[in-house]
Amino acid sequence: MSGNFFMMSNDIFNGDITPYEFTVYSYLMMKADRKTMNCYPTVGTIASACNMSKAQVHKVTASLEEKGLITKIKRYKNTQNGKKHQTSNIYVIEPLPTQYRGSASIIDTHSLSDKEGNNQE
Repeated sequence: MSGNFFMMSNDIFNGDITPYEFTVYSYLMMKADRKTMNCYPTVGTIASACNMSKAQVHKVTASLEEKGLITKIKRYKNTQNGKKHQTSNIYVIEPLPTQYRGSASIIDTHSLSDKEGNNQE
């Protein structure tokens, strides 16, 4: 299978998630490294990609973090006067909390086999 796509667990639909949260969560999943499940888009980039304001992105990422779906890690650099300045965030996609799990899978990143309908001819 080729193309521009990513995989996400259907279990996300088992929890209490708003359309805004789903949109941002999906975007972060799309951007996340499949091994580390980390990504670091700017708030402005998320807002633009998800067609919402930066203020809405802040609210949504806080809510996703409160629900245990992501962890936001603030990144800093030292300025010339010795103070720390926040540069960006790292977003870590967490395993789905128990209330979201409808099956044994959490995040399925394996490729489909031929038995599952993926003929690679």
